[in-house]
Amino acid sequence: MNRSLWKKIACLALLGSLALPAQAQTQDPATTYSNGKVLLQQQRYDMAMAELSPLINSGSTYAPEASYFYGLAALKSGKTEEAYKMLLQLQNQHSNWEGMADADYLLANVLFEQGEYERALSKLQELQGTALAKDAEGLQRYYLTRLNDRPKYEQLMRRFGSDRTVAQVYADKLIGGWYRPEDRRTLEKLVQEFKLDPNRYLSKSALSRPGFDVALLLPFQLNQNYAQTARKNQFVTDMYAGMLLAQDSLQKQGININLYTYDTGADTAGVKKVLELPEMQTMDLLIGPVYKSTARVAARYAAKNNINVINPLSQDAEMARGNNNVFLFESSVATQARQAATYAYQNFSPKTAVILFENAKDDTTFAYHYRQQFQRLGGKVNVYKKFNPGQASATATTFRDLNLEGAGHMAVFSDKMIAAMNSTSLLQGKAPELPLVTYDKWLDINQITLQQLDFLQVYFISPKFVDKLKPANKWFREQYTKRYNLPPSQYAYAGFEMLFYFGQLLNQYGPQFNGQMAVTGVQPGVFYNGIGYTDRSLRNQLQPDNQYVPITKLENLELTVVNPIF
Repeated sequence: MNRSLWKKIACLALLGSLALPAQAQTQDPATTYSNGKVLLQQQRYDMAMAELSPLINSGSTYAPEASYFYGLAALKSGKTEEAYKMLLQLQNQHSNWEGMADADYLLANVLFEQGEYERALSKLQELQGTALAKDAEGLQRYYLTRLNDRPKYEQLMRRFGSDRTVAQVYADKLIGGWYRPEDRRTLEKLVQEFKLDPNRYLSKSALSRPGFDVALLLPFQLNQNYAQTARKNQFVTDMYAGMLLAQDSLQKQGININLYTYDTGADTAGVKKVLELPEMQTMDLLIGPVYKSTARVAARYAAKNNINVINPLSQDAEMARGNNNVFLFESSVATQARQAATYAYQNFSPKTAVILFENAKDDTTFAYHYRQQFQRLGGKVNVYKKFNPGQASATATTFRDLNLEGAGHMAVFSDKMIAAMNSTSLLQGKAPELPLVTYDKWLDINQITLQQLDFLQVYFISPKFVDKLKPANKWFREQYTKRYNLPPSQYAYAGFEMLFYFGQLLNQYGPQFNGQMAVTGVQPGVFYNGIGYTDRSLRNQLQPDNQYVPITKLENLELTVVNPIF
């Protein structure tokens, strides 16, 4: 909906004579409301606004909700002025609406986007003591972290300096690069008043250097309805939480990493807008975005500006191919398959394989690279067969009719229960000593017990394996739980490991650390058994993804890494 049309609607609404479109006249309000929400969830924001607009002044019970979601759609489409006007209208016309706290939160989000920091902070103060207080604090911290204008921030401090979040972010900015000798007394006052950690803010290492600037381009989705996105975006929250603990740990080593967060989803236009910000030219490293289309935009930016970009979640090597500034933190599917095949060739005899794989794209790709590497090393593939797990009878026949005679090992690439059940049943009956290579996702299939997997010779490809026996793991769980009242997820571990690894590279070699990565090789991580971007079999050439892939096996019901780097 364009701005001129919005003005027409607003004027008609004031006159109380807003005519409904033909569609709305023939469609009941409940259906219109439902359609509008569906369009919003599909990120078709202009269509959602058009669908919801007839309900706004209709007098129906859906009017407040329609106004709220209209404002949310306007914000998501970058029409902050329309969002602002709609939310003010909502407050004026439905002041007793039970969801008004959500509207206040959204209005604060709009004001932040418009650069109205003082008004936004005032609005968030109204949410203190409500169920949205913690969410408001997160929104506040996100935008305050992005504010890199020191005079403007100090103006906020004069008015909101008694707010703990405003004060703590200011302290973070001081030790993150703003610090001058005359700021010492200010920092001491903040540490005392808000009981901040003096080791973090007043130690010699904290005040000795400005540090490195790292931009996080991640889908926080703070301008969406929290209840709808909280679970969907939990992986981002967990990853960021892990990074914050890594930031603290690095600082204790005298390595200052300044994190700047940018909310970037799957919208390429939004990512381009962020990358055009002048401050991006001063960043030492970019982490994200996570989605394929936006990651390509960041990759082009990286090549043009010679800045390294880390994709935190992708396992697609194509995302970094031909670009020396883009790295995947995880191992690509091709690397996982190649490393697993190498381990099988080196450890199982005879050098023959039976390979079965699901007809899904990822499984087919995995099987292709596995067979290619096994044959390149000199192995022979006796069986290479695809199956469809949706056809239970045909799948069972495929496994039952397998000829395992002369096979040195069996590899099955599918995370479906039917594949796991048929594989284990086959081996238990015919060849319990035959090694089986598969995904570690089988460990989560309830229909198979750990005792069964332990009894058989099953080797799991475990790219995200966290060694729980490492001393650092106990410390991390305690610190994470203490700070966030939740146990760390795999994404929390990944966030910590990622920032800690690249933070050390920045400190040792500076932002252009690419050349040194090939020299350092694979090294133990804090929780991971190995991280590195060189492959000895490829003449130590720098690779775009993590080259170490843990292979694990159950021993007395405990997962053990069978291919340690040392």
